[in-house]
Amino acid sequence: MSATTIDSSSVKTAKKPHKDSTTQKYLPFSEIRGNCMIMKDGSSRMVLKVQALNFNLKSEEEQDSIIYGYQRFLNSLRFPVQIIVRSLKVDIEGYLLKLKNLAIKQQNPLLQEQTYRYVDFLTNLIDMAQIMKKEFYIIVPFDEVNEESVRTTGIVGMFQSFWSAITSEETLLSVRAKRRNAEFLRKGNSERVSTIKGSLEQIGLKSEELDKDGLVRLLYDYYNPRVNGEQKIREKIENMGME
Repeated sequence: MSATTIDSSSVKTAKKPHKDSTTQKYLPFSEIRGNCMIMKDGSSRMVLKVQALNFNLKSEEEQDSIIYGYQRFLNSLRFPVQIIVRSLKVDIEGYLLKLKNLAIKQQNPLLQEQTYRYVDFLTNLIDMAQIMKKEFYIIVPFDEVNEESVRTTGIVGMFQSFWSAITSEETLLSVRAKRRNAEFLRKGNSERVSTIKGSLEQIGLKSEELDKDGLVRLLYDYYNPRVNGEQKIREKIENMGME
């Protein structure tokens, strides 16, 4: 039987999946520049993490002052904001792993046993009581149009989306326009964030602006809550050399 040769040019190669087929096309944001999220609709978002305040420990006069101050804060806003309250299960895996490491190094057998019992007690307490913690965020938007960017590129909104869809290469002009527009959005957003931070401080609420790492962590936890928890546990186990 004679061997047959196959022309490689006649074999069809499998098509690579298009990058738009991923779940990223369903996300509302396109990129993160510093502490600013650039949205696909041309607007931007910045996030403030607000520290919790133990309202019940305040006196009646202090409670009334906080309520009236918060009312004034809401009435003073000249732009929309989004307030997010996240309820999260308390994560003490790092603390438990630290205790286990201390127990392993403990020379006294009695103290070692007591440490392991304390670890078991905390684990059962968290599982049975379902202890939760709350995190508070304020999403600050900025969606005003950068007139300079519009004049430079000559395209905006649906026309910009149409142009980017029919061309695969960005011109130097469009890249510069995007940078200017991102800086315009960041500056406008920062002014609004500063206004909100000052208003919150007047009623005794401290807030912190999330940087790039904080935004990435928040978005990852939000879209991958179960995967994130499993990954944390797996990484800590590997660091202990238990696998």
